[in-house]
Amino acid sequence: MAGILKVDQIQNTAGVNIMDLQNDKLQIWDGSGYSDMTTPGALLGIQVYTSQNGTWNAKSTSGGSGTWTKPAGCNHVLVYVTGGGGGARINDNSYRGAGGGGGATSIKYIDLSGVASVTYQYGGGGAYVRNGGRAGTGGTSSFGSYCTATGGQGGQSDNPHQGGPGGNASGGDINVPGGGGEMAHDANREGAGGSSYWHKAGSSHHYYNNQEEITHGQWGSGGGYGYYSQNDFAYNNSNGGAGCVIVWEYT
Repeated sequence: MAGILKVDQIQNTAGVNIMDLQNDKLQIWDGSGYSDMTTPGALLGIQVYTSQNGTWNAKSTSGGSGTWTKPAGCNHVLVYVTGGGGGARINDNSYRGAGGGGGATSIKYIDLSGVASVTYQYGGGGAYVRNGGRAGTGGTSSFGSYCTATGGQGGQSDNPHQGGPGGNASGGDINVPGGGGEMAHDANREGAGGSSYWHKAGSSHHYYNNQEEITHGQWGSGGGYGYYSQNDFAYNNSNGGAGCVIVWEYT
């Protein structure tokens, strides 16, 4: 080959590799035409599918689904799939409650050389319950049939008296179960929700300037709880957080 020339000097000259400074790429002459040079294992982009927005007081519990479409040059992906968090059981008496379980996370590196698109879903967060029953279970998240992560269960301060168990993961190269929610069996403490791979919700005692939003689950964590009979704020701070699907795209 005759070497490398810049695109503003010469274009489409047989036998010459071209450094395209306008589009930040190198085009390689293969004997009959040009193709973009790619580096095996290079990161092309990251796609994040969730209803969470990254702020501490976010309250989204919404799940969702869609189709991931493979971009040009992509042959492999590293996928993180996290289920939704379980809701908390809260009470107006001395039995203060039980936190929801965290959603599980499945992590998988996948060769998608012959695949054009993959469907995905991220599970919604489970709803809290007040003064009776088990709180809602978080929804399941998945990336096609490659890997799946179930949501955490809701807390239950009646029999069997437990914070919500975490979700389970399958299909991944690494499968991480969700953390279990905490529980208070008397009036001595408030407890947090179970951790997800990404987040852990906290707990609260007195109402103060809406700070109780810290008990809301996010990114698949279970909802926490507080001594709510001492205050009169919205109980929807104890829901589980929605899960997520994160796709790292590689050549």
